[in-house]
Amino acid sequence: MTSPILSIASSALQVTQQALDTTSHNIANVNTQGYSRQRVEAVAREPQFIGAGFLGTGVQTATIQRLYDRFLEAQLQASSANLAEVDQYLRLGAQIDNLIADPDAGLPSALANFFNAVHDVASDPTSIPARQTLLSEAQTLTGRFHSLDARLKAIHRQVFNDLDTTAQTVTALAKQVADLNRRIIAQSGSAPPNDLLDQRDALIQQLAEKVRVSQVVQKNGAVSLFIGNGQALVQDVQAFELRVQPNALNPEQPEVLLVTPATTVTVTKQIQGGEMGGSLRFIGEVLEPTRAKLGRIAAGLALEFNALHRTGFDLDGGTGKDFFTPLTIPVAQTGSGTISVAYANAADLKPSDYLLEYDGSTYTLTRLSDKTQTTLTGFPATVDGLQIDFTSPPTGPSTFLIRPTAEAAANLQPALTDPRDIQAALVDTSGGAIGDNGVALGLAALEASKILLGGRATLQDAYQQMAAEVGTLIRSARIAQGAQDALKQQAIQAREQISGVNLDEEAANLLKFQQAYQAAAHVVSVAQQTFDTLISAIRR
Repeated sequence: MTSPILSIASSALQVTQQALDTTSHNIANVNTQGYSRQRVEAVAREPQFIGAGFLGTGVQTATIQRLYDRFLEAQLQASSANLAEVDQYLRLGAQIDNLIADPDAGLPSALANFFNAVHDVASDPTSIPARQTLLSEAQTLTGRFHSLDARLKAIHRQVFNDLDTTAQTVTALAKQVADLNRRIIAQSGSAPPNDLLDQRDALIQQLAEKVRVSQVVQKNGAVSLFIGNGQALVQDVQAFELRVQPNALNPEQPEVLLVTPATTVTVTKQIQGGEMGGSLRFIGEVLEPTRAKLGRIAAGLALEFNALHRTGFDLDGGTGKDFFTPLTIPVAQTGSGTISVAYANAADLKPSDYLLEYDGSTYTLTRLSDKTQTTLTGFPATVDGLQIDFTSPPTGPSTFLIRPTAEAAANLQPALTDPRDIQAALVDTSGGAIGDNGVALGLAALEASKILLGGRATLQDAYQQMAAEVGTLIRSARIAQGAQDALKQQAIQAREQISGVNLDEEAANLLKFQQAYQAAAHVVSVAQQTFDTLISAIRR
């Protein structure tokens, strides 16, 4: 007859030792980012039938469980993606807000000084010093336009580089997730590899801070990650590349591509969340509209000032000269045909690029700022203050990107260098008559004329409205940042309640398992004593 007491005690020692090891592992990883505490799940062994009933045979470890809630983890990843997006949007947007609100770098003071000089010419139209001051202030004003536009372009380049770096980081993280998938599949058996699962979740958390991803857990333990509208970034053990490159028609516009061995898909419009989503939203909502609105002010000034200036006479009787160099509208195209686009009027100009598409039979013009589409049935066509015509129509499907305001601020230049060429007079007074200031008065009056936004805003009004719109976006982003930060903290706390390591609790577990181990060891001692007693009795 044999007693199972030694086997029972041995099983208790083994399970308790595993519990002590697991508790120690929890304590060691108390500061490990993304670690989920673990717990030994013990079950009774199969009992032994002894006739009178079933006798217990000890204990065994069923599994080492990771205390983890998939829903809470998904909540944390989503809140991290949202917070990273608004953080990036706010960080970049604050640069624009500070730039256009800066009284030294902004446009209002330069515009005011320029029109003050125009008033001085109107007060004394034959004064060469007054005329020279006007030309100097024109140089200062156009220089202010140039510096603002250059700063916006620099921010654009910065964002492009940030996007490229972020795309490389996303690709690297995706490869690490795919590698962990491979290791998890190889090690998955009756028990999950908890530490590898934690490492993979931590990587997905880092990914979420770069771009929002959705995930699907496969039966083999691997996780597939998707961005946009279901485009796979990680598929089982295979990771794909995220790449950023310039748009074919507009090199300043970044395009995000998902590159797989079979296809290359443009996913720019589907990217959401994370730093990448914040950068793209900043470009579309703040940067490009601000630059276009600045260009609209420049174009409106040049068009209206030139139109009136051309009607006057200079000190030598000359007429028909432009004060500012006439602006041209850049057009990029694919396909055939030669297009001609000119400004028709300032009041109807919109701060937007346009895409004109010809499918072989129909011309469709899309205003890219709000996706408004117009079918053009004849040429020349006038739309939003632009006159569009073809010197040679396209012979097949073609696309034209029209940018009426994007480059206007950068291209605005004074056309005159000689102060005598300023055409301030309404009539020719070059024969020696008293100086006439009829045109100069009209030019000065442009400062208060509502020449933009459908005849509802002056140049200063348009700039102030632009600044106010940017300020409103930034204030909204700050409010959203506070809300998203609170949501993330709530998600972190909810996860920590389930998965976090509590040192007090682990210390109590250490004591409990230590006592259990000592008790099991005492059972071994009792078993040894019992065995010795039995042997002694037999020897007698």
